[in-house]
Amino acid sequence: MTLTMFIVEFFGFGNNLAIAETHTYDGKSPNYNSCASSAVTKDKKWIDSNSYVELKFSTVCKTAWAKVTVTRSAVYNHEADARIVRSTDGKAYTCASSGGNGVVNIGQTSCYTPMVYGLDPRKAQAQGIHAIPNSDAYNKAVTIWY
Repeated sequence: MTLTMFIVEFFGFGNNLAIAETHTYDGKSPNYNSCASSAVTKDKKWIDSNSYVELKFSTVCKTAWAKVTVTRSAVYNHEADARIVRSTDGKAYTCASSGGNGVVNIGQTSCYTPMVYGLDPRKAQAQGIHAIPNSDAYNKAVTIWY
C-alpha cells in the first residue's frame, strides 16, 4: 500500500472540502513560539492495548495538534501515525507533514503533528493509527472535537 493510499484510506483524505482557512500557526511545529509549553491534553483515546492518541491544545496559542504514543519501542517502520483535522475547513496534517516530527519508526515511541489554529468556532479532532502485527491493517481511534 502506498503512503498516499494509506493516508486516504485510514485518515479519510480525499473528500472535497471548503476553501481552507489560513492562520499564522497552521502547519507549524508545536514548538513554534513555545506553544507546546502551554499544552493541555483535551482528550486521550486508546487505539489498542499498546498505543493511544491525544488531542493537545495550547491555551496561549489557541492551537491544537495530535500526538500518538506507543507504550514500547516500535519494532518496524511506519508503525504508528497521527492526524489533526480542523472542523471548519477540513485542514489536516499528519506526523509526516512539515512541522510534524515524522511517523513512528523502529525504536521510536511517539510522533506529533503540526498545529491547526483552533479558536472558537473552530474545533479540532485527533486521529491515531497503530499497525496490526503481521498484516497490512491498522487499528484506529479518534478523540472528541475540541
